[in-house]
Amino acid sequence: MNRYINSFEIQGEIFYYYDIKAVMQENKELKKLPVVLKILLEANLRNASNENELYEIINIFKNKQRVNIKLYPSRVIMQDYTGVSVLVDLASMRDSFLELGKNVEDVNPKIIVDLVVDHSLDIYTNEEEYNFDSDIEKEYELNKEKYQFIKWAQNSFDKLRVVPPGSGICHQVNLEYLSTILHLKREENKNFIYPETLIGTDSHAPMINSLGVLGWKVNEIQAKTSILGMPVSLTLPQVVGVNIHGKLKEGVTSSDLVLTLTSKLKECNIKGKLVEFHGNGLKHLTLEDRSTIANMAPEYEAVCSFFTIDDKTIDYFNKTRDNEDYGYLLKEYLQRQELFYSDEVLEFDEVINFDLEELEPAIAGPNKVHTHIKVEELKEQQINKSGSYLKDLDVVIASITSCTTTSNPYLILHAALVAKKAYEFGLHTKEYVKTSFSPGSLAIKEFLKKLDLLKYLEHLGFYITGYACELFGNLEDKYEFDIKDNKLDVCSLTSGSKNFQNRLHPLINYNYLSSPSLVVIYSIVGTTKFDLFEDVISTIDDKDIYLKDLWSSSKEVGDYMSELDYTLYKDIYKDIFKGNEFWQNLEVENTKNYKWNDNSTYIQASMFYTENKEEKLDIHGARLLALFDDNITTEQISPMGQIPLYSTASKYLEEKGIKSFEYNTFGSRKANAKLMIRGIFEHPKLKNRMVSKESAYTFDYENNEIVSIYEKSQKFKDLKKPLVVVAGHNFGMGKQKEWASKGMNLLGVKVIIAKSFDEKYRKDLIAYGILPLEFIDDDIDSLKLKGDENLSFISDKLIIEGKIKAYINRGYDEVQIDLKVRIDTKIELEYYKNGGIFPFLFNSFK
Repeated sequence: MNRYINSFEIQGEIFYYYDIKAVMQENKELKKLPVVLKILLEANLRNASNENELYEIINIFKNKQRVNIKLYPSRVIMQDYTGVSVLVDLASMRDSFLELGKNVEDVNPKIIVDLVVDHSLDIYTNEEEYNFDSDIEKEYELNKEKYQFIKWAQNSFDKLRVVPPGSGICHQVNLEYLSTILHLKREENKNFIYPETLIGTDSHAPMINSLGVLGWKVNEIQAKTSILGMPVSLTLPQVVGVNIHGKLKEGVTSSDLVLTLTSKLKECNIKGKLVEFHGNGLKHLTLEDRSTIANMAPEYEAVCSFFTIDDKTIDYFNKTRDNEDYGYLLKEYLQRQELFYSDEVLEFDEVINFDLEELEPAIAGPNKVHTHIKVEELKEQQINKSGSYLKDLDVVIASITSCTTTSNPYLILHAALVAKKAYEFGLHTKEYVKTSFSPGSLAIKEFLKKLDLLKYLEHLGFYITGYACELFGNLEDKYEFDIKDNKLDVCSLTSGSKNFQNRLHPLINYNYLSSPSLVVIYSIVGTTKFDLFEDVISTIDDKDIYLKDLWSSSKEVGDYMSELDYTLYKDIYKDIFKGNEFWQNLEVENTKNYKWNDNSTYIQASMFYTENKEEKLDIHGARLLALFDDNITTEQISPMGQIPLYSTASKYLEEKGIKSFEYNTFGSRKANAKLMIRGIFEHPKLKNRMVSKESAYTFDYENNEIVSIYEKSQKFKDLKKPLVVVAGHNFGMGKQKEWASKGMNLLGVKVIIAKSFDEKYRKDLIAYGILPLEFIDDDIDSLKLKGDENLSFISDKLIIEGKIKAYINRGYDEVQIDLKVRIDTKIELEYYKNGGIFPFLFNSFK
């Protein structure tokens, strides 16, 4: 690629770059590529190791071949919910290196890793005036051991930056501060620049695509391997162009745009594709509007929703970073590379037209994001049940939340002006409505305070409850009893991005998504059985108050917007990594290896990495752990919900002094391997054919008794006997979960035989050194498997998509069958031979 290296000088400094414009001039077909593919093209060409690979990459993109390419992230972003378990595994790798006599500092991030602590906020207080400091103190009390581990990691690992609690939500801090759009790397005493590319474990990591940065949601396995220097493998994606034209009508907000667009794109079946927005309507969308759209990409199942950088992007970047000189560098580089927005017609795999002028106010729900409802249609719902305090369709939670809209100044100012008019009319929220306001950005509070608007939201009960993904505590007892006793179908209104049943509270069946302004309106109305355009909201001094009396015009909001002081971003983020006094007072040891606390119930070492390298397969005397039917999901394999009473996992917690009301969920404790291994298969509806009992049970034929899966696995681990799981079709289907494969490894499962595998799960099994084998002509029933058999697998040489022989010994006879090896690529074969992807990486460190 050296012949494509170019340079330019700006303000006396020379910057070098890999010139894809020169590549496109030699290959005219590439000029018509969507910008998002040009970014991938640049990264793959930049990392090409020789001329042949260079030409191969050019041909792949020129002909849009659906073959394997690479994503080379320059940065990883994580929140604490998934990030802590990733860091625990890195710390565990260091322990393995120490035991093997290797340099533990080889286990260090190779690229920048940002961890934003934003998933620990709960709303504890329920007073008239919210006590923010009280909740912060309780948050630190509850999460002390987790925060101490994170702070240790911050001090111990290179290139790890931690944004402490209370600093904002992950994807918003990324948008407003962490992202640099370009990545600068010093090579051979030269400054090389190229587009920043990002991967994240949070479902909303792709929000950064609104800033023109290619951001990709990955699983925890991919995050760890990228942190350790491996690119992400993917098939060259299809790109859908969405042509935005027109302008929003008066009274319609970008929330209405997002909910309508989500519904439309969901109908268009764009799952697994990239979306790139273009068209003359973009000039009417602010960067914050674009971020609201990009943030919803997971809900309409796009990989990402990309906005090419234009002058609005540069203006936003300059305002939030207060660095116009860097803005000049950005524009110079992007224009040289033809990555800056232009009206040039690009070639998309398909095009969807979207007219902004056709949109009307809308909400989504009651349980699906893509179910689009006009607000006037809610009046048609029926009330069938009433209680002492509540009735069907009453709104009991109204939340302006951090997930989607709370960092969009226009939307929040509009909601604040609605609250201001409500205050002036003397209106209040209904007493049974629990309100909260959790901005994703600290800037929002400062904007509202400087414009003297925060007090109006607070008057209606919308006190700021934190800057994080919040969890909701209980409703008042009298309302909870009323809902339970009368089986009421009550509602929540939120400006977030998810509304599946029981999302905000286990007693709430109907969850609606709307703009922040409508959240405020419905908190006053108190029910969704209401026509906002026709019905009277309230009557004050014989005057009927309608929506039009509370709703501010775009000009009114615009007048306030013109007064915003964007210089406050610089003050907000100047000490972003320092944290508050609670964070600063956390005491941690400065060591290269973490000192694990055996009494901890949240943080425990993983301890599963080995260095064994096998060229052949030789497994003798393996025992059956479980026999499953078709369609076993990853949630059944590794549940993330509430830890059940009287389970192996709960017994472990009880022994540690944890009471049942403190169990929490598996997801909250997934950084504790000792707990999570006990939770494998702990699903109430899971049926192991070896026993009549449901959930995580199996049969111990030697002792002739039903035992837990965990108990049997430990017995055979002590005997050094490998374990096998056998299943039907679609084993491992559903949402990708690392613990569904990681847990199998920890149980001692070496082989899984199934009629077929979910493709993502098959790859995850190989990543953890577990061999996926498929039946060819047989199955559980034809072989009359009972569970007491011994199995052996022998192959002198493992090959891609080959066959191996399995020997099933029943004691009185032995059956021999052929099985298909589901190792499908050369790199997968290398992973498996090394014992998995992480031992493979270990060996590469030598």
